[in-house]
Amino acid sequence: MQDILYYKDMYDPVEKGDTKPHKVPDEDWKKSHRKAVSLIKQWVDLSVFHHVATKTNAQTLWKNIEKMYQRKIAQNKTFAIRKLVNLKYPEGRSVVEHLSDFCNTLNPTYHFLIKI
Repeated sequence: MQDILYYKDMYDPVEKGDTKPHKVPDEDWKKSHRKAVSLIKQWVDLSVFHHVATKTNAQTLWKNIEKMYQRKIAQNKTFAIRKLVNLKYPEGRSVVEHLSDFCNTLNPTYHFLIKI
């Protein structure tokens, strides 16, 4: 998500919050916040959307999302280690497919790049 915000030049409201640059008019700064908030909300999972639906400040929205997902980090690490320990090479399967599964376990974010 951060990459998309940077790519679209919308990360300033998330990074700076209410501290607007001197040369930017108030109206433009509010629009930047709304654009960043709208973009972030498009990518938020429906299961947590109700927690962020009323937010209009990009930095506040970002911090709320971070708090929700930070709790899951320890659980995700434990789950990934458990998956790696139990990952076995089944007979009849190609080594490339097995390595793809291994890479997807290590970094599921990029599974679409590795998948065969």
